[in-house]
Amino acid sequence: MTAQYIELHKTRDFGKKLNATIEFIKQNFKPLFKSMLYIAGPFVTLGSLFFVQIYSGFIKMSMNPQAINDPFGDNVASMIIFCIAGFVFLMIGGTAIVATVNDYIILYEEKKGPNITVSEVWARVKSSFWNVLGTMVLYFLVFMAIYIALIIPIVLFGSFSSALAAIFVIAAVIAMMYILVALTLIFIVRAYEKVGFGKALSRCFQLIKSKWWSTFGLLVVTSIIHNVISGIFFIPWYGQMIYEMMHNINGDPFQEPSLVMQIFNNVTLLLYFISSYILYCIPLIAIAFQYFNLVEMKEARGLMSKIDSFGSEQIKPEDEEHY
Repeated sequence: MTAQYIELHKTRDFGKKLNATIEFIKQNFKPLFKSMLYIAGPFVTLGSLFFVQIYSGFIKMSMNPQAINDPFGDNVASMIIFCIAGFVFLMIGGTAIVATVNDYIILYEEKKGPNITVSEVWARVKSSFWNVLGTMVLYFLVFMAIYIALIIPIVLFGSFSSALAAIFVIAAVIAMMYILVALTLIFIVRAYEKVGFGKALSRCFQLIKSKWWSTFGLLVVTSIIHNVISGIFFIPWYGQMIYEMMHNINGDPFQEPSLVMQIFNNVTLLLYFISSYILYCIPLIAIAFQYFNLVEMKEARGLMSKIDSFGSEQIKPEDEEHY
């Protein structure tokens, strides 16, 4: 084991999990982001390009009311094609990012350090891609089934009493929040433990028990970090829009941006979309550390492994998390 290795199977409190996430990204920045850019980058870029075209079409329509019937260059069919193509490419790119991050973390543990190549990660992603994609699809179906199951009582009771309907709405929101937070563990559970979808579902709820709030807090904080950093790429676009508004305070209709400004806006939006997807690795890594934290707290796998490895050497686990 090298001195730089960040132990995964370790109990950590809330602050230590955040620090471990940041330290892991700093230590693995080059190989991890290189892997994401090579493996997921092309699909994310293509998907983002399609949505940039859609967004530009709406901007053009808002600035030129005469373009409302044909904002996308040809007809409404263009928008539909762009939407479908963008969704498909971003779905592939998002799946590749989840697979890349989780497979990288597993390789990191196996190799006890960041000496990981893109080819090694790619070899794992090729095997795990369909598993991750299937998990996403099943996740969506489970979510929709739960949503329908919660909505039906609200509709039924709403016809009798608005108060009962309101109570069921609050209960449904709480239930959905609990389930969604619990299921954030499902991708790392399936990747690391190599279990089926059903087993992974029950495993998520087993691990999250009594630790829902710490998981929720970690998601909130890392999602804020993700949005703030990716939002930096959106600042130039906002600046340009404010500039246009300041020069049209007399009430005249907006003029269509020049070719240079259109290119500037499209590049800015493209960078925002790409960075938003790539930087999703931040909450993914944080959730992975939470997974290892929960497993260690409840099962002490890392501790037992050390005992097996070092025999009589006394190992003291870290204090249990307080949150």
